[in-house]
Amino acid sequence: MFLPFLIALVIIITIITGKKKLTYTLWFALFIITVFWFKYHATDALNLSF
Repeated sequence: MFLPFLIALVIIITIITGKKKLTYTLWFALFIITVFWFKYHATDALNLSF
């Protein structure tokens, strides 16, 4: 789960430095990674026993 936060930090740095095209590319990569990890982790049923 470290990768999305690292990419978000790099996005903030690219916003500050004014690299607009790189910012959009990284934002798209962050979106794809987040959706992929959500799909990977949210497909199994939870075994909860109360």
